[in-house]
Amino acid sequence: MSKYTFKSSFATEFEYIPPKNNCPTVLYLHGFCSDCWGKKPETVKAFCLERGWGLFRFDYAGHGSDRENFEKADFEIWKNQMLEVIDQAIEGDIVCVGSSMGGWLSLLAAIERPQRVKGVIGLAAAPNFVRRFAAMVTPEQQRQLQDEGRFSYGNADFSYVITQRFIDTAMENCLPEEQSWPVLCPVHLIQGMQDASLPWQSALDFAASIASEQVEVKLLKTSNHRLNDDVAAAELYNSLANIVNI
Repeated sequence: MSKYTFKSSFATEFEYIPPKNNCPTVLYLHGFCSDCWGKKPETVKAFCLERGWGLFRFDYAGHGSDRENFEKADFEIWKNQMLEVIDQAIEGDIVCVGSSMGGWLSLLAAIERPQRVKGVIGLAAAPNFVRRFAAMVTPEQQRQLQDEGRFSYGNADFSYVITQRFIDTAMENCLPEEQSWPVLCPVHLIQGMQDASLPWQSALDFAASIASEQVEVKLLKTSNHRLNDDVAAAELYNSLANIVNI
């Protein structure tokens, strides 16, 4: 697999399939402590190959093919990697498909590159999730942050390593809580109701915060945060087919 070397000097694996006939390109943005090679991006790839859409997917710094550098990376680096790909690696219209933290990054892409991003699909999108982590930090974990710069956190779906530099940079990129988010393109939010990482009601709050009038929320009663089941894959496929008019 080829590696893309970013301006930040991190080098991670990526895949790029150019679009055909002026079709858009899907920019797939994976979740925190995940990578871009699982069932969800493969569903996206199958759709793109069928329709002639482009696809760009990559591991963030410190993730997947670069996981040994996780503690050297942070949210600001991941955001800048995403914007670098939009600005330097992809031409034409873009539809962002973001899983969990990738959904947060997708919304930031739509805000910062509104002329390029024509649609956002959030898969258990988790904008501002760092605030939930920060609110749940125990005194022992706070001591670990001070002494070691990191602590471990887990739930029924995942286990994570949380670093101080991630918390600091992610906090700086949180979307406002008391204002609408200036995302003007169509947005589809696909959310499992068995999600142990994110209350499903959050998707309704996010939808209310998005300025666009073209927002759909799809609640999947038996799906969890991973959204790797067949029902979730079918809804992702349907959203790709209907998010933009081409």
